[in-house]
Formats: sequence, C-alpha cells, structure tokens
Amino acid sequence: MPPWLDDATCPHTRRLGARASALYPTDTIIRMERMAHPAWCENLIEAGGLKEGERVLVVVDEPLLVEGSELAAAVKEAGGEPRLELWDGERPLKMAPPKVLDGGRAADLSFFISQAPRGDEAGARFQLAEAVVGNGGRQIFMGFVDGELLRDELSRPRNDVSQAAEQLIAQVKNAETIRITGTAGTDLALRVAGRPWNTDAGELVPGETANYPGGEIFVAPHADGADGVLVADLTVPYTVEGLVDEPVTLRFARGRVTSIEGGRAAEMLRELVETAGEGANVIAELGIGLNHALTPRGHVMLDEKAGGTAHVAIGRNTGSYGGDNEATIHVDCIFSGPVIEVDGRSVDIP
Repeated sequence: MPPWLDDATCPHTRRLGARASALYPTDTIIRMERMAHPAWCENLIEAGGLKEGERVLVVVDEPLLVEGSELAAAVKEAGGEPRLELWDGERPLKMAPPKVLDGGRAADLSFFISQAPRGDEAGARFQLAEAVVGNGGRQIFMGFVDGELLRDELSRPRNDVSQAAEQLIAQVKNAETIRITGTAGTDLALRVAGRPWNTDAGELVPGETANYPGGEIFVAPHADGADGVLVADLTVPYTVEGLVDEPVTLRFARGRVTSIEGGRAAEMLRELVETAGEGANVIAELGIGLNHALTPRGHVMLDEKAGGTAHVAIGRNTGSYGGDNEATIHVDCIFSGPVIEVDGRSVDIP
C-alpha cells in the first residue's frame, strides 16, 4: 500500500489501507504512488493556504478513498502533517464520526470531499466544520464530487474572482433590505440589516470555511426576514439528478416557506423539509455567483458559484454563515438571471 496509508500521522490508516487494497488492485495503488500528484490536489492545497508543519485533516466518503490518499500524500510532500479519515457509520449520521471530530479539533486545515453527501446529514457536517473553525482552523468542503470531476474540471487553473467579490460586497455591505428577482419569476424581499456579508473567493483565513472552486458572496437573512417567491429553475440538491425537471417554486412569508410547488424535484424537496423537523423551512442564505468560468449543469457545488446565478437556501445558517437558525438541513435552491436592489437602489453584479 502507499506509505501515507501506513503512516503514524494518521491513526486510522491501517483500516483505510486495508479497504483500499480490497477495493482497488495492488498494482493500481502502487502506480498511483509513483505518479506525480494530481493537479486537483495542488489546486486544493493552494486554495487552503497550506503552511509548513500544519496539521491537515482529509475526510472522504468510501467512494473517494483512493483520491483521499492522493490528497494526503500531496499534503505530506507540501510540508503538512496529514491525517486521513473516512466519513462512515450507520446512515444517516446524526453526529460526525468520533475520529473525524477528533481530527477536526486538532486540525489547522481540513479538506472534506464527499461523492454522495446526504441532505439529512447536514447537521453532522456542520458539527465537523464547527470543530475545525472553533479551534481556529479552516475548512474546504466539496460535495457531489467524483474522481472524474476531480481529474477534469477541478484540475484546471483556478479562476480568481476575488476582486469581483470585493466590488460587490462594497455595494451591499450596509444594506438593510435586499430585493432580488430572477428570470424565471423569483421576487423576494430579504431583511439583512446587521448581518455580515462573506465570500469564499478570497484568501481562506483561520476560523473560516469555503468550497472549491470558490466564487460567491453570501449573507444570512434574519429568520423572519423573507417574503415573496423563489423560483429555482436550475438546481436543487438532494432531489433529482442534474438540473430540476421543472422549476421549483417556494413561497415565503415572514421568513418561512409556506408552500413548495413544481414537479418531481419539488416533491422531493417538500418531503425532505417535512421530515427534517424544526427550522428546516426557514430562510438561511442568499448567495450570488460570480465565477464566469463555470456553467450551470445541475451540480450544486459548481452552479451556486457560476456567474449569472444566485441561490437562496433554507435550513441551518449558524456558524460561518452568520445567522442564528438551527436545523438539520441546509438546501441551496439555485436560479438564473439575478437582479439586485439594495434599499431601493440598483446594484451592478460583476
């Protein structure tokens, strides 16, 4: 097995190495060891701002075990101290696995890459993020990612949209109310007074979480501060695969969803919200995509960053989001052609 799967820096690695040997032929793993580190690993290490000697937690679900070992090897060669852990257990996970949490509390930097994230495990994912940032660490989370996406699009050079993010935040940072409309019929009024605007497009600093690739600014509206209609015509995760089968319409009154209408995607979202319990139907986030190198294709992690899109989420928005609504889910509903007004004046989206 590759040496990083049998390293003292990762107490879980003997079990992981055995799984890797069972899942993948030994000669395949040996060839991986001898290859140069994949470009996606270098991109993530750069995005995470890895420094010499930092403790780095790498978390993957079982389908990405080999990719996780590749990233751990790249971290080690870059001067970090990697620890590789699996996101596994009896599903759905109500809490993050104990060894994952232990690694999160000790990590300066965490990479969490999941091929099959579950909507009903958002609480457990938030728990890990809070363990990392609560200790002054930083985390990059990537969901719905497979090896093909890592080796293809996520191995391309990073598109820097930090300046565009700064320009847009400068226009909205003192807003009290936001009106956002979209080409498919979205027309929402959001109350955001006093809430911080954040971005994942800049440098990742201690106490922050981000996705990769980055490319959005976002804010957590007040729990009673959403009225109007949201029409998600692009992507709603944890529902149908890819783009929605037909637009999903959510109506809000005083911050809560009062109805969810549409086709199969709407039905699946309605079921998820109904079973998730308290707080699941509450406004959580407004995000604006700025990364014009991305094209919406039904992949939430990419679509919510794409230029010309926006997303409104429901569910949990505590922690790095800057809100105060607790829930077991966080679902981003992505739509096209956003237009923003801040306290009655128009805003130019880069």
